[in-house]
Amino acid sequence: MRRELGRWRALANAGFVLAVLALGGFGIVAVAGRQWRVQETFRVRADFATIGGVEVGQRVQLQGIDAGVVEAIEPPSAPGKPVRLVFRVDARLRPLVRRDATARIVAEGVVGAKVVELLPGRPDAPPLGASGVIAAERPIEVADLLAQATASLRRIDAVALAAERGLGEINAVAGSIRKGEGSLGRFVHDDELYRKLVALSDRGERTLNDLEENLAALKRTWPLSRYFNERSFFDRDRVLFHPGADRDSQTLREADLFEPGRSVLTAEGRRRLDEVAAWFKSAQRPRSEVVIAAFTDDDRDRDLAQVLTQEQADAVRKYLVTRHAIDTIGWFGSRKIAAVGFGTQAPRGLLEEARDLPPRRVEIILFTPQT
Repeated sequence: MRRELGRWRALANAGFVLAVLALGGFGIVAVAGRQWRVQETFRVRADFATIGGVEVGQRVQLQGIDAGVVEAIEPPSAPGKPVRLVFRVDARLRPLVRRDATARIVAEGVVGAKVVELLPGRPDAPPLGASGVIAAERPIEVADLLAQATASLRRIDAVALAAERGLGEINAVAGSIRKGEGSLGRFVHDDELYRKLVALSDRGERTLNDLEENLAALKRTWPLSRYFNERSFFDRDRVLFHPGADRDSQTLREADLFEPGRSVLTAEGRRRLDEVAAWFKSAQRPRSEVVIAAFTDDDRDRDLAQVLTQEQADAVRKYLVTRHAIDTIGWFGSRKIAAVGFGTQAPRGLLEEARDLPPRRVEIILFTPQT
């Protein structure tokens, strides 16, 4: 016996089919959007000596913005000739890509996927020509970086050996004085000893300068460079300098957040940070970054003040990220959150603004790029 579908059941089946079709259409549009096939685009070309594992479909960025994808890879026409990459780039960004623009291949994170980064060029440069060809930088390979790190370590070993020899000479001079060989007056008037002491002093100064330069070079060598950059180790003033971004901030007194002289949040401090989190939810701005900066005026020990403010900034960051997820924007977006303790050192360029703020404070600053 054949049973006919009821009216409501037929409507439910039709609704289910329409929902499946709509979901499938949304998925097709999303995939096409990720491949930059539905937006208006233009093509950019660059010739590389080697492409370092880049494949078709990998992302292209311009000043950190997702700008397009690698559309094609054209092999060399002869041995030793360059490999040409063809990029499909968002047409809205065409005015930013000038004739002197360059392309380079970088990795996301220490072992992340490769992306192509476009450097737009000077604002006064002419627009990109009809050929769409721009210059390219040779990718930095991991082997090259390891070789640089090895060379830096060797130079540090040489400097340490020179310093050890210098200390040996100093100990020898001090030993002769302790043995009573001659008097202090004779030592001062002995031209030969005086020249040795001056030469030794000059050598020690050069040794310390070389050691400082080599340590600075090592900090900029992969994989140590990412750690020092994230901790704002090279120049703490730059972490608060964003000339191309709008700046919104919330300032909280240290006493309103922490137990006295500590980095432990109080109940009142957590409540105040809950209010700050509500402010973040009302400021869901794409590509925005957050800097949590802690300051103090206790200069009895600058090193300890630096440690205290860094831990305070880290505590605020941990609470806002773990409790309120301020490092995410929407469903899939992310936001960079930096925590920096300044101790008693006010950053350059912000001295005027800091005069009206409490000396012991935490500033939570939202930077939104406008370029």
